[in-house]
Amino acid sequence: MALKSPAFRRKFPLLVTGGLLALQPFATSYVVAAEQFDCQVSASGGWDCKPKTPASNLPPRPVHEGAALTSGTEAPSAEAESADKPVLVTESKGRGLKSRSEDYSHLDWVSRDKLTPAQLAETGPYCGGAYVEPTRPGMADTTPKDESPTYINAKVSKYQQEQQIATLAGDVVMRQGSMQVEADEANLYQTENRGELKGNVKIRDNGSLVVGDEAQIQLDTGAAQVDNAEYVMHKSHIRGSALYAKRGENAIIRLKDGTYTTCEPGSNAWQLKGNNITLNPATGFGTATNATLRVKDFPVFYTPYIYFPIDDRRQSGFLPPSFSSTSDTGFMLVTPYYFNLAPNYDATLYPRYMTKRGLLMEGEFRYLTKSSEGQFGGAYLNDKNDDRKDQTDYKEQRWMINWQHKGGLDERLMTEVDYTDISDPFYFQDLETDQIGVESHDVVNQQGALTWRGDNYTARLNAQAYEMATLSQITPYNKLPQITINGMLPYHPSGFDFSYETEAVRFDRDLKDGTVFNEDGVIDTTAGPDGRRLDQNIFGVARANGTRLNLAPAISLPMTASYGYITPKLKYVYTHYDLDLDGKGKNDIALNPGSVPLNGEFNSNQNRDIPIFSVDSGLYFDRNTSMFGTNYRQTLEPRLYYLNVPYKDQVDIPLFDTGETLFNFDSLFRDNRFSGTDRIGDENKLSLGVTSRWIEENGFERQNISLGQAYYFKDRKVQLPGIDYRTRKDAQSDVSPYALVYNYYFNRDWRFNSDFNWDPDSRSTRSGSAMFHYQPEDNPNKVVNLGYRYRNDTIAYDSTTGTWKVGGGDYGTPGTDGYIKDYYKIQQHDFSVIWPIVPQWSVIARWQHDYNRNRTLEAMGGFEYDNCCWKLRLINRYWIDYDDFSQATPQNEKGDHGIFLQIVLKGLGGVVGNKVESFLDQGIQGYREREDQAY
Repeated sequence: MALKSPAFRRKFPLLVTGGLLALQPFATSYVVAAEQFDCQVSASGGWDCKPKTPASNLPPRPVHEGAALTSGTEAPSAEAESADKPVLVTESKGRGLKSRSEDYSHLDWVSRDKLTPAQLAETGPYCGGAYVEPTRPGMADTTPKDESPTYINAKVSKYQQEQQIATLAGDVVMRQGSMQVEADEANLYQTENRGELKGNVKIRDNGSLVVGDEAQIQLDTGAAQVDNAEYVMHKSHIRGSALYAKRGENAIIRLKDGTYTTCEPGSNAWQLKGNNITLNPATGFGTATNATLRVKDFPVFYTPYIYFPIDDRRQSGFLPPSFSSTSDTGFMLVTPYYFNLAPNYDATLYPRYMTKRGLLMEGEFRYLTKSSEGQFGGAYLNDKNDDRKDQTDYKEQRWMINWQHKGGLDERLMTEVDYTDISDPFYFQDLETDQIGVESHDVVNQQGALTWRGDNYTARLNAQAYEMATLSQITPYNKLPQITINGMLPYHPSGFDFSYETEAVRFDRDLKDGTVFNEDGVIDTTAGPDGRRLDQNIFGVARANGTRLNLAPAISLPMTASYGYITPKLKYVYTHYDLDLDGKGKNDIALNPGSVPLNGEFNSNQNRDIPIFSVDSGLYFDRNTSMFGTNYRQTLEPRLYYLNVPYKDQVDIPLFDTGETLFNFDSLFRDNRFSGTDRIGDENKLSLGVTSRWIEENGFERQNISLGQAYYFKDRKVQLPGIDYRTRKDAQSDVSPYALVYNYYFNRDWRFNSDFNWDPDSRSTRSGSAMFHYQPEDNPNKVVNLGYRYRNDTIAYDSTTGTWKVGGGDYGTPGTDGYIKDYYKIQQHDFSVIWPIVPQWSVIARWQHDYNRNRTLEAMGGFEYDNCCWKLRLINRYWIDYDDFSQATPQNEKGDHGIFLQIVLKGLGGVVGNKVESFLDQGIQGYREREDQAY
């Protein structure tokens, strides 16, 4: 209901007096059915009023309270006055007044069955209608008010010269710029520059409406007061009422005993009621004093002062509070405060009171410039919960700092920062910190990088360290610093491509020692009977720090045609290591000479040079076909890939950032089965693959299928530390597993994705997955996911034994405490659904089960109620939680249960259960798309 000042021009009284005095000789002692005039400023600065063509038949003379009565008119009786007395909005408890219109059309409300298809598309499926602003002259006028002419229309008029009072009656309409005032009758007082409006008063401005019984308007300033008022803001679906609404000459609206809600007319699901409510169209926010949040007419929350939005602009002030309760924090109350510092930066403070831990102060500062964006975050808590006081690495003073930044110093030089530091490794497990955008991981990143983008190359300077957020993982290597230059030469003689990859990086880490105690102050014997840390399980060359220089130039000759391609490529990889090994590592090598090829003598300088030859080729065939009455273009795309990498013993090289990739269809066409540079796998293989696609005439790909297998001409001797290829069957096999990928798209709403890898030697499944996903484009509220995943070829590092596990793998050593057979084997199903039963009600469910260990990983079920003004979710959830009280990862897993309630009052935000958003987003594919497109 943004009314912009001035409502009328200061010369507005001249419009009435000048126009009516000209007609005075024809006036009588009674009200005359007058002509309608359109008036605007003339070139001389006066008023230019032109009468409209009169109607053939004048309307009957209306009888209006306050107008002059003829001798034949009788005054109404007291009983009639009582019967016609209007209903006050203060008696309607915030609902719309049916006395003004049964269908609430006086608030521009249009029921759902009367909306046009375009209006329905912008209306929620659970809404009973929408506020539709009627088309009127000047509604899109952007001319400033002080430069806009004023137009007045009325059926009858009278002017009393002695009192200088003009009376207009019958469909009175006054318009200036984008604002329009309507009433049954109006009295305009020239000497006071004041106007009185009576009966069905409506004041409109672009996107807003105020309705009342009577109104007072100051004609020279535009200030107004509307009695018994209701208001509507169309785009934001906001309405409310007030005993009276005052509009100042600065266009600020003040409501006495006012209400604010986004609920439909006649509904009272929730409303904010305040003694004094202020709506400021200039800032886009409102305030309320002595405000009470009422749900179904019952007060549920009181605040002496509150900010709330009336459009999508930002404003400093308190955001809606949220409540929750967990076993780690107890009852928790969050009362955010938002600082709108400037259009391109802001800040938010999150005071978080937890009954079990005290007051956690969190805050973030966000910024946006022409060339960068980012945020600073921080948190501090003097933790009064002492459950972990005897545990290793615990700190009573809990804190976190974070800086995330992306930007460009110019069009070529890019900057990136992702830095987080925490007080102790239990920070994320004990405290919820999802407000400032820092996710919980086993480690937190501390990284800064500069990237230069040249015409034919990219250079990057990176410094990256890690801070541990758990006790159950080995300390990772830091890259301090890392320099990479990758690119291609700008010239291509005879069609040859010359490319290169270069890297220089320093790897360093401080392995921790000492005794580890659990929450009870008891020695943790996970890594050994003396309670040592997991870092002490690292032995031999794995304890080395070092510098790595890697150069990988390559030459290739791409030969392409419309029917296929062939690309021979020769790549040469040279790597130099300069290593530093501590005393324990050297002692381990001396006691175990077989761990390095130099008979127990560690060489700090390592050089490795390996040529890699490959030929990648493929053909393309297509044909027109049909299936089930639909025409398709079917393709057949065979692919042949040959790779030859000679063997080079690399057991004396530590693993800084390298692991073995899992087998799938794409593995058939990679030149290294390891990720990273510390291992280059020896291979002599020929990979065969074929892909077929079915593409409709409109370009939509209905389905595709890919099948492939590799043939090996020698064993794969290069392995991760501790793995002997002679005892690993798949390293000696002559063929790889069959790799299958199949995707089917029923339409743009349904899809099925799957992959399957079958080992012909063991005649068993290596891995596979199948996922069915349904989410209609035109109704994203419907979500169905059904999937199954199996993998028995995982490659993982067991931190308790310091060894690598392949082929599923057990945790620990048989016969010892904590041993779990096939711990790394994956066999799970995952089912999730969000489905509307009726437009307002939806069911929400998820069940993720681990067949390998016969346990439920997560199960939840509940419902959601959603309408135009509020939303409620009630979820009953069981999940596997993680509490780091031991260095043994399986022992830290525990089942947890909770009932989660989320209430969102649209227009105010979530007041209860913000955590529900996070686990629904992580657990149900399609949930984020559903929320982003919600009404």
